[in-house]
Amino acid sequence: MKKIVMLAAMLAFSTAVVFAQDTKENAKETAKQAGQTVDAAADKVGRETRQAARKTKRAARNAKEDVKDGTNKALDKADRKMKKAERKLDNSN
Repeated sequence: MKKIVMLAAMLAFSTAVVFAQDTKENAKETAKQAGQTVDAAADKVGRETRQAARKTKRAARNAKEDVKDGTNKALDKADRKMKKAERKLDNSN
């Protein structure tokens, strides 16, 4: 009877050890997956930030060109009007 109790105790102990080892492995795997998820999220944020920066830079460059074009058109228009006014003055004399 003592052997059976001892055998049952050893079986319970070994089962507990195996369960603990399995739990430890699952915890390690979960931690590894969490780390990979965090890395992937950080990579995605980095990509989105770079993409937003490129879009902002492109928009700024386009705005600069638009302002430059608008200024040139306004200057050309003013120049044409001034030349027209000079011609009128010359013709009136």
